[in-house]
Amino acid sequence: MRKKKPRDCVAMKNSIQAKHAAEFEGMTDQEVRDRIQKRLAESDDVVARKWRRLARQPQEAPTGR
Repeated sequence: MRKKKPRDCVAMKNSIQAKHAAEFEGMTDQEVRDRIQKRLAESDDVVARKWRRLARQPQEAPTGR
């Protein structure tokens, strides 16, 4: 049986956020949104496929709650 490695979720989150901050540095909010949407449209990742499926569905009207 393999020994489980401890996971530092906070360190992982900080690392991912730093990577994204460096990647999107100097871009406008619209440029960031456009790049993310382009990646989602082109990716075969399970999350991207779900995003595309949900984007094709008609929008539901708010219920007023």
